[in-house]
Amino acid sequence: FSDEEIFYYLLVDSLMPIEILVSFSALVHCYNTEGPKQDCSTGVLRVEYFSWKSVTPGELVLKMHTSATKATVVNLPVGRHILLFRVTSPIGHHIHLCTMVPCVFGEEDTVIPALQKESSRFIEQATAILKAVGNVINNFSSKDELPKALKELEVAHCPPGLHDTEIAKENIKVFNDAFWYLIKYVLDKKDLYRYKFAFRSFTLDFKDNISEDDTVFSETSEEKSLSSWENRTPTSEEEAAALKIQTVWRGTYIRKILKSREPGTKENTDVEETLKNLWTMIELNFEQYAIMLLREMFKRNRNSAEKFPCYEDEWCKMYFTDYAVTYADQPPNAWFLVFREIFIVPEDMFVLTKVFTTIPSCRLHVLDNDTMEEMPLAFFKVASHVYPKNKKGYTFVAEAHTGDQPVPGGKWKLRFISSHSALPFLSRKAVNNSYSTQQFKEYYIPNDEFLLFRYFVKVTAPLTATLQVQTSNSDVFIKLQVLDNEKEITSVIGKGNAVIPVFNFWSNQSLLSSQ
Repeated sequence: FSDEEIFYYLLVDSLMPIEILVSFSALVHCYNTEGPKQDCSTGVLRVEYFSWKSVTPGELVLKMHTSATKATVVNLPVGRHILLFRVTSPIGHHIHLCTMVPCVFGEEDTVIPALQKESSRFIEQATAILKAVGNVINNFSSKDELPKALKELEVAHCPPGLHDTEIAKENIKVFNDAFWYLIKYVLDKKDLYRYKFAFRSFTLDFKDNISEDDTVFSETSEEKSLSSWENRTPTSEEEAAALKIQTVWRGTYIRKILKSREPGTKENTDVEETLKNLWTMIELNFEQYAIMLLREMFKRNRNSAEKFPCYEDEWCKMYFTDYAVTYADQPPNAWFLVFREIFIVPEDMFVLTKVFTTIPSCRLHVLDNDTMEEMPLAFFKVASHVYPKNKKGYTFVAEAHTGDQPVPGGKWKLRFISSHSALPFLSRKAVNNSYSTQQFKEYYIPNDEFLLFRYFVKVTAPLTATLQVQTSNSDVFIKLQVLDNEKEITSVIGKGNAVIPVFNFWSNQSLLSSQ
C-alpha cells in the first residue's frame, strides 16, 4: 500500500474553447468484510492550474475519487493552460485524455520544453501586425488604399478597445521603436541610412533617437571636419549659425519625407522600392520576425502589453537550461561538495532554481558575489525571486550529507527557469566537479573556552574554498569562524554541522585562522 503522490503535467493551447475528456482508472485494494459487501480503498485524481513561477497551489479544476474507472469533461477557455495532475492510488493508475486540441502530457521534462515556444494567441497577434505592415508596403503608392492600410495597421498593433486613447498614442511610439529594431535586425545594421528615410516615411516618426547606429559620413571625412573644432568653444554667432542651419535642414528633410507619401513623386517611388526590398527579406522568415516585433513591443512597454488578450498566456511562458554533474559513491555519515560554480546574470530577471537528485540530504546555497550575502531560503530551498544584474555574478553551491546509509554514485542536476530567454550562464566554458579536499579529524577535549579547534592557514595563491565542520553528536551547536588578525571575516552557526558555502582566500592577506 502506498500513499505516494504522482505528478503529471498537461500543456494545452488553442484559439478556440477547449474540451478535454479525462478518464481515470485506479487499481486498488479490496478487503473482505462481514456481509456481502467488500471494503475497497480509492484512488484520487486532483487537477489544478499550475505555474512553475508560483509557490502557491493553483485553482482546482477537477477532483475525482474512484475504486474503478471514472470519466468527466473539463472545459477550458481560449488560450494556453498548464494543468497539474496529482494522483494517489494504492497499487496503480491509468489516465486517458481525449481532446480535439493538440496537447503535451507527461512528466516535467516532457512538458517544459514546449513552454519555450510562443502561445497560439501570441503568434496570431504577431502575424496580424506584420501582415498589416506588409499591406501598407504593398499599397504605399496607392492614394486610396494607403490610408485604409495605415488605419488597419494601427488597429492591429493597438490593444483592443483602446483606439483613440492616450494609451493608443503611446503604443504607436512603442510600435515605431520596435519596428525600427526589427529593421536593423533584418538588415544586420547595413545600409541603414537609406532604410531610415523609408522608415520615417512609413511611420512619419521624426525623432532623432533612431540614428544611433547610422553612419552617414565615413570616419575619415568626419575626423577631418571635426579636427578644426577640437579644444575650442564656439562663439555665440557660430552657435546661432549652427542652429539656423539645423532648422533649415530639418525643415527640408521633413518636407522631403512628407513628399515621399505622395503617390507619383520620385520620393514615393524610391521609398516604395526600398520598403519592398525590406519586405522581401522579412517574408523569408515571416513568423520569426512577426514574433520578434511583438516581443520587442512587450519589452518596451509592459503597460500596453498587458492590454493584449495574448498577454494572459505570458504566465506560462518560460525558458529553462540545465547543468548536470556526477558524483562518486559516498560512505555513511559523510559530507561532500557536489557543485560550485559562478553564474553571470545578464540583466535583472526572475529566476526559479530546481535541483534534481536522489541524495537524501542535499542543500543548495546561492551567494551574491558583490555583497557575499546568501540569497533567501523558503522551506530550506532557494526561493524564486528577481536576481539583480551585478558585477561578479552569483555562486551556486550544492553540498550533501549521506546520513546513516552509503550513497551510490549518481547524477545531480541544476535547472534554471525564467521568463527571459537570456538565462544565467556559466562564468567559464564548462562545469567543473573535481575538487581538492583536505580533511582533519580530531577528538574534542573540553576546555574553558569551548574551543573545538583552531587552525592557521597560510595562503600562497588566491583560491575559493568551501568550509565545513561536523561533530559526532548531531545535537551540538557549532560556530565556525574565519579570523584575520583576530578580526572575524565571516562565520556561520549550525547544529551538528556548519558550512561556509564560499570563502575567497587572497595571497596578500596575513595569516588566517579558522576555528
